[in-house]
Amino acid sequence: MNSSAARGILLPIAFALTLATTIHGAAGSDFQAGEVLSITSDRGLDGVATHRWAVFTVQIGGIIYTASGKRIKHSSDDYSEGLSAGDSVRAAINGNEMILRKPHGGELKTKIIKRARAE
Repeated sequence: MNSSAARGILLPIAFALTLATTIHGAAGSDFQAGEVLSITSDRGLDGVATHRWAVFTVQIGGIIYTASGKRIKHSSDDYSEGLSAGDSVRAAINGNEMILRKPHGGELKTKIIKRARAE
């Protein structure tokens, strides 16, 4: 096998390993204990006044994060994702994204819209 063929095989393998390490690092050990302070819904987070979005407020350490979840398409949708105010939750912050571990398994990715120090 010549060197260009070897590079053609090794480059995708190296990329895949790097990607796997990055994903595992973001979703693995960065989770911290937090508390759900509230779960509400809000209108117009995407600029369209008729759209409703789930809004999660979670305290992690001394910081309170407010983040938007998925769009609520039907009034009967359970936008709380199994979480309730007062629940303990495992959460990770990755840039402008907050990832919450749901009580019955799985993760919920939200977009941080506000950060504030807890008083």
